[in-house]
Amino acid sequence: MNHISDRAMLERALIAIEQVMARSNAASHADVLSATPAREAVTMCLTSAAALVDVAQMLLREAPAQPAEVLASEWQALIGHTKTASRTAHQAVLVLASQRNLVAAQDGITIAEPMEASQPAH
Repeated sequence: MNHISDRAMLERALIAIEQVMARSNAASHADVLSATPAREAVTMCLTSAAALVDVAQMLLREAPAQPAEVLASEWQALIGHTKTASRTAHQAVLVLASQRNLVAAQDGITIAEPMEASQPAH
């Protein structure tokens, strides 16, 4: 029976995420003009996912006996990774919220802001 530990599966997931990010970065550098909200959101979502996988790995590892200062430092790093994931996911939401639908996001069409009725006429 082939039993893979949770940490090993998370490591595989992280490697896969990093490979997709590398391909996406290479494609966006090769074709700068085709940067779209969808591609931007993909990058943000993958960044967030990688940070969360890292957090999960940290939570699953065996915690050896260490000085309180080291434990506190590692805990703050874990909290920092979680905050990064949350903020990056929120940025992706903001990018996607400016789009009408998937096709618009892939084509890079942004919702036009309606004119405010309270603006004085010139």
